[in-house]
Amino acid sequence: MKKYYNLLLTLVALAMTAMAFTACDEEVKAPTQNPADAFPKKHDTALLLVTFGSTYDVPQQTFDKQKAFFQNQFPNTDLYLSYTSRIIINRMQAQGKEFIPPAMWMQSFLKKNYKNVHVQSFHVIPGEEFTLLRDAYVKKEYNVKLVDDRKGRNDAVLGHPLLYSKEDIQKVAKILVDDHKEHIQKGEAVAFMGHGNPEENYEYANQKYKMLEQEMQKYALATYKHDYVYVATVDYPAMLFDYLVGELKMVEDKVANKKIHLQPLMTIVGDHANNDMAGDYEKGEADEDQSWKWQLEKKGWKVETHMKGLGDYKEINNIYLEHLKAAIADGNKE
Repeated sequence: MKKYYNLLLTLVALAMTAMAFTACDEEVKAPTQNPADAFPKKHDTALLLVTFGSTYDVPQQTFDKQKAFFQNQFPNTDLYLSYTSRIIINRMQAQGKEFIPPAMWMQSFLKKNYKNVHVQSFHVIPGEEFTLLRDAYVKKEYNVKLVDDRKGRNDAVLGHPLLYSKEDIQKVAKILVDDHKEHIQKGEAVAFMGHGNPEENYEYANQKYKMLEQEMQKYALATYKHDYVYVATVDYPAMLFDYLVGELKMVEDKVANKKIHLQPLMTIVGDHANNDMAGDYEKGEADEDQSWKWQLEKKGWKVETHMKGLGDYKEINNIYLEHLKAAIADGNKE
């Protein structure tokens, strides 16, 4: 696993920040210019697409496709992309890459007097990252400040994350199961790796994973005669890898060829997909810290990984689009 590597990167980023603040006075002065201000206002509406983020190259291709998709839907709009993950932003800055966080975009939109500001979350569940986006950035950095100085401007609106309503869950279940119909029809197993939140106060959001798993199994059984479809996560305590192992143990004699297909239940194919899900054996790591693929193979499973993120599905992006259009239509202030 890459947990020690990731920790090292984070510590490096923090160390660089500390060094900057202990340098001479000229070096520690806060920048007077918001980097988002450098992007000229061309239209009356700004659209900010917000995701967790990644430093990997392949996810950038996914983000580019998503940006193009939304730009096509909203042609007369100034469109930008940002990340909510502070760790990812710190890593990018440690690599010398400037990346503008959501707060700075919202501050800049306010300064530029956009009539409309639309924000769409690319998060999967309404968990910690979505809550941060909603409360700290959309509300605090924009809508609250707009109250006393509106100037004909509308409140910023925020589109819900992917798995928000029961209808969303049903749609996503169908999309993912249909994409694996050949495997399911054969009686092979399919498991999706979600992220999840470790904190108890996000149980409502984490439950979306269980609801999705149940809906996928229901649809798969009714449509393709088998229901060996599962969801497990890297952070939700009730649905960690051990949960998947327990579920598979009950059906291992029934699954065709004892074969399982693994795919990330995340917007992009990033660190978790490449390392925690599909990574090779890492010398020096305990068996329980190896990738899902390696651990399942050790248990006698034939494993095939599918490196496709949710953002690579046109049907998934259509759901995000529906959420944004709904937010715009009803003035959703979440």
